[in-house]
Amino acid sequence: MEKDKSGGPGLQTHVASTLAYVGWWVSGLLMLLLKTDNRVVRFHSMQSIVVFGAASILIVVLSIIASVFSLAIWQGALVPVSLIFTVLWALVLAFSIVLWILLMVKTYQKEQILVPLAGDVAFWLLGRFNMQAPERDAMAFHGLTGRESRRHESGRRRPRHGDGEMGRAFGSIVVIVWSLFLFIVFNFFPEYIAFYHSTSEGGVTQLLRYPILTAELARVLPILNLTLGLSILGHVFALAWNKFLFREILEVVLHVLGLIVAIVFLWVFPFDFSELPVAGLRTALPTVAIIILVLAIVGNVIEIIVHLARFLRGMVSR
Repeated sequence: MEKDKSGGPGLQTHVASTLAYVGWWVSGLLMLLLKTDNRVVRFHSMQSIVVFGAASILIVVLSIIASVFSLAIWQGALVPVSLIFTVLWALVLAFSIVLWILLMVKTYQKEQILVPLAGDVAFWLLGRFNMQAPERDAMAFHGLTGRESRRHESGRRRPRHGDGEMGRAFGSIVVIVWSLFLFIVFNFFPEYIAFYHSTSEGGVTQLLRYPILTAELARVLPILNLTLGLSILGHVFALAWNKFLFREILEVVLHVLGLIVAIVFLWVFPFDFSELPVAGLRTALPTVAIIILVLAIVGNVIEIIVHLARFLRGMVSR
């Protein structure tokens, strides 16, 4: 197989394939233009162009839209619209960075990664440009885990552990992106965590914002930021080192921190609903917030017990 052949002058296949991702689509294009005879490197180069070319276009488009809606000509009426596209821009950027790290790490570890949809487009483009691509059945192109699927003699695929690993990998990416989003919002845009209410006067419609977080949020931010930071780092390590026991102890630690965060939020209660324009909301939302925080506490306790039991069971069964 071509896995062990050289991917270029003085480069092994896994090194050359990793280099195709280092500079996003630019390095993918450069590696493809080298016209290497290695089909594996050629595939990774094309997949890099497809994945990060599309990501770059989407990031630029979202940034432009957010900038347009933030212009003064809108008189501030469309600030929430601008914020929505800014958040989308941040989420796409964060997801792209996580996927970039995952592809480099897994490829360098000699695990062949087929990104859903993008990998199929890469195969199609290689065919359109009359470039030889690696054979799917000969390579382990079966998703983000890089694991080769096993088949029955009849040709049917048997259930495999790699399917669960792929789900956990996607779960880690979602957690990382969501943690980055929460970190950005709570640290840089807390005033946009608010109740929005539109009013019309003299034929002019305004969208008013009523922030619900108080200055007391500063007392919660240290433990919140610690939890989000460890969640990001922990799941980045989990993507590179996808071990069951590590993931379970990571979940225990993160849910313990999540429990502390929920308790601190309940104790400090950095919310103020007194300025809301709807009387019913001023009365109901404090109770709703307390109920949500209590449920978060109970949920974290349950998760701690479940993951701790799984970890201990895994230790015993080793």
